Amino acid sequence: MGELLTRFYDVLLSIYIYNEYTGYMELEKLLAAINKKYPEEQKFIAAVRKHTDDERKHYLLFKNYFSKNERMPFFVTDKYGYIDLFVKHIFKVKIEELDQNSIINNNEKFFKLCRLIMMTELRGLKQVKTLLNNSLIKKNETLLKIFKVIEKDEPSHCYPYQYWLKKSNSHTPLFKEKLTDLWIHYSLMIIKVPFLLFNGKLKRMSEFY
Repeated sequence: MGELLTRFYDVLLSIYIYNEYTGYMELEKLLAAINKKYPEEQKFIAAVRKHTDDERKHYLLFKNYFSKNERMPFFVTDKYGYIDLFVKHIFKVKIEELDQNSIINNNEKFFKLCRLIMMTELRGLKQVKTLLNNSLIKKNETLLKIFKVIEKDEPSHCYPYQYWLKKSNSHTPLFKEKLTDLWIHYSLMIIKVPFLLFNGKLKRMSEFY
């Protein structure tokens, strides 16, 4: 039971560390594009910068957890990346192919990207609240502290994108976007996470992102 619980923690955190890393790397690109296009929007820029910094902080919290326990995360692919999957379904490209500078110069695409980030963060907030009430997470004080930090930071992450979208009356997610959000969430929880948990061939990373 002890080994299975440890594996559960490691699988969960391997998905989280991938998502946090991808999140802050892509947000850095977005932040640069916003700075270039809207240098006068200092409030918006500051809020996106805080979001970027928080994602990096969360990544480091998970990295430190693995380092202190002398284990590496499991290797997971973009199939387990929430924003990766959102971008793939809505923009029809891989996240690394997303051209932030091109998107920010097209209002329709930029609004779409803002909605995706906003929905991803709202889903993340719901998920962390669920984890904090999970009996298995409550058994691990270190993880409990980490997820409490994330719970505290998460609400502000939706703000900049809601603010920008409301300015243009474009903050309501489209039906396809809502459906995609539900599909990604439940396919991860019901199919993909259990698959990783019981996949005996799953390998650990040789180095951190």
